[in-house]
Amino acid sequence: MQTISENGSKRDLNRENILKIAREIFSKYGYKKTTLDDIANAVRKGKSSLYYYFKSKEDLFQAVIMKEVEILARELEIVINRNTDPVDKLRDYVLTKLTTFRSLANFYHAIENDVTAVEFIEDIKHRYEQDEIRMIKRILIEGVRKNEFEIYDFNLAAIGITTAIKGLEMPLSAGHYGEVNLERSVDTILKIVCYGIMKR
Repeated sequence: MQTISENGSKRDLNRENILKIAREIFSKYGYKKTTLDDIANAVRKGKSSLYYYFKSKEDLFQAVIMKEVEILARELEIVINRNTDPVDKLRDYVLTKLTTFRSLANFYHAIENDVTAVEFIEDIKHRYEQDEIRMIKRILIEGVRKNEFEIYDFNLAAIGITTAIKGLEMPLSAGHYGEVNLERSVDTILKIVCYGIMKR
């Protein structure tokens, strides 16, 4: 006879497996074209068993997005907590952000395309932007403390850098620039952000 904890962990494993497969299918076909039947077939379960874990397609998509948000946040938190020079930390942050973003297709499309069927996207976008501003601000404050940056308005500087990174997400993740070397691109952009474009 299975214990409650075994049942719970089996349920968690099943849920994680559904999320993993749903992530792949949503990223391949998009939110609108994907059906619960597609996911049920890929998971090799009946559609009714999906309803045991998720109330609807929207609920499942929301769980997929939240999973990707967690992955991104975890990767960025690792960078923030590294014991590295603030300049290197800022570079690693931008590089990690863009590299991870390239691999999070559902989050990327949801942010870019504003999936109208899913109301929670706006809320996630807002929370995600606020978290990013806080993380960048931490790097900037550390840089000023170590006498490497000169900043008079941390909030404004963090918003500016966050906005610049956000503007790069789409071009550096898709289209013509989707194949470019991210490290070189990030170095070029950071040179402009940190030193400007004026000849010295």
